[in-house]
This record gives sequence, structure tokens and C-alpha cells, in this order.
Amino acid sequence: MFGCKHKTEEEKAYITGNIAGIGTDTIYLYRVDEVSDWIDTIYVKNDKFLHTIQVDTGCQMILLFTDGQTYPVFLDKKNRIDIKGNIEHLDLLDVKGNPVNDELTAFLQRLENRKTVSETTIAEEVDSFICKNNSSPASVYLLTNYLVRTEQPDTKRMKRLIEVMIGELQDKPYVQRLKEMVDRVEVAESGKTIPSFTLTNMEGKQISRFNMKSEYLLIHFWASWNAKSRLANAELRKINRIYTNKEKKRKKKEKDNKKELALLGISLDTDKKDWKQAVKQDTLIWEQVCDFSGWSSDVVKQCAILKLPTNVLINSKGKIIAYNIKQDSLSIKLQELIK
Repeated sequence: MFGCKHKTEEEKAYITGNIAGIGTDTIYLYRVDEVSDWIDTIYVKNDKFLHTIQVDTGCQMILLFTDGQTYPVFLDKKNRIDIKGNIEHLDLLDVKGNPVNDELTAFLQRLENRKTVSETTIAEEVDSFICKNNSSPASVYLLTNYLVRTEQPDTKRMKRLIEVMIGELQDKPYVQRLKEMVDRVEVAESGKTIPSFTLTNMEGKQISRFNMKSEYLLIHFWASWNAKSRLANAELRKINRIYTNKEKKRKKKEKDNKKELALLGISLDTDKKDWKQAVKQDTLIWEQVCDFSGWSSDVVKQCAILKLPTNVLINSKGKIIAYNIKQDSLSIKLQELIK
């Protein structure tokens, strides 16, 4: 399975959809490996769409909606995939048309029907699914999105489940990428040192973490097209305001120029105009950098960035204090470190 082509192959797959409330809109269709690798565009009219794509064998695609939400769709030649849903719940679509989509849809709906499910329970459910469906591409999706891209990934469990996968899955490039993800997560664990990097800021100046003269540096990975990133920017404005005010009061009292906390935004945008516009709209007054390489950026790979938004808190020596912790936990951690 997987290995999607879209230009010269004669075989086709058909995607039909009806998403209530979406109206007339655009949905982008991407490869599974990198969201920045554009494939095709689906045009929606009056909540409905019909799209044809050429494939030679099975592949996983990602639907990217204009609000930044994404959803997986598995395609194979001659498939007729049907997608139903509601604009209010783009995170839970009903995708049918082949066994892989059917398996994944059924699993996600079971989780949704249980309403309140802890992260521990979800991990156990995903573990069980993968063990029972160890030759299904859906297992790769679940492992990546529910076990790898979490606040505190369990690398031992991830490695065990990768080994459980059998058949042609083990020989496919995406499983090799998954193994690389796990290795990068281990590198980014708390207590290790973040790799050095240099990126260009809004004024065209080269910025590295060594330029940020502070006891602690909070690095925020985000993108203009990612809705959750934009919400996180609002929370970071509060943090910046709190610690800027603390800094002013401390300097008056102690009369030194030592900075305790600095913020650095690293964007995964590929379009300079979109990036600059988002920085202006979100009033991001702290340092912002971008190399316009999206998910292919070296710093994204080096820092094990697997989802957006992601934050990394380091000390002045580059040691990782916290990696991808939730906003409330981040605030508590900063209060502990900066009195």
C-alpha cells in the first residue's frame, strides 16, 4: 500500500463528499509525508464536491481545510471514496470506500462515542488496534498522530508497535520516516541540548538561539495556516506581557540588564507574505524567524517538530527544560523557574 502518483497513471480514484455547512469552499489535497508538498485542489459548491485523482497504487492523502484542520483519506486505484460530515466537526468525518478508511472511521467513531477518554486510554486503544491490524496503513496513521505527536511520547511503546507491523508496511518509506520521528523525539527529550540553528528574521537579519541573551528561551513553532497556532499566539502574548512587566520592575529594583525570559517564534510558512501578515495580525512583537521550507526545514527536523503548535523551553546553555507542554503547564513551569 501507498506510493501515490498523480500525473501519468491511467487508473483513477474518485472522491465524493457532502459536508454540511461548508458551503462553497476549497479543500487542499496533500501527500501524507509533508503537508507542504501540494498535490491537488478540491472545489466545494453547496456543501458538495466530486474529485478525480490518478493513482497507480494505494496511498494516504491529507485533506487540508481552510481553517487549518486536516483529515486522512486512503486511496487506491478504482476506489470510490465517499466523505460525509459537518463543518462543526471536521475532526470526525465519515470516510468510506475501502477497508482502510472503514477501519479508521469505525475506530475514531468509537473513541468519539465514549466522549471523555483519557490520553492513557486512547494510547491503550491505539495499541490494541495496531496489534490487531498490524498490516493496515491506518495503524501507521494512528501511531503517528496519537502516540508520536503527543505531549509526552512513550518511545518504548512506539518502537514496540513499529516492530509489530508486518508485511509490506515495514518496507515502505513512510515507516522509515516514522522510525526517524521516534529517534528525533528521543533527541528532544527533557534534559538534552537543542541543536544550534540560524534563521532569518522579519528584517532579514540572521538569528540564532545564541542571539537571545536570556536565562530562558521559549521557542514557539507555528504557521499562519494553522488555526491552533494562531490561538497559541494569543496565549503567548499574555506570557510576553507578564514577563516583560516583571522584567521592568526587576530592572528598576536591581539595576541590571539581565533578561530572564525571551520568546522566539519559528514559522513553518512557505509564503513570506502570509507569514508577515500573520505576524502583524497576531501582534507578535517578539523575535520571529522563518526559512520558508515548511516541514522540510532543518530546524523542524532537528527539534523533532511533529505537529503545530509546538513549544520548546530551553535554558541559556541550550538544555531542554520542557518540550511541547500544554499552556497551563507552561505557565506553571515558568512561575517555578522565574520568581
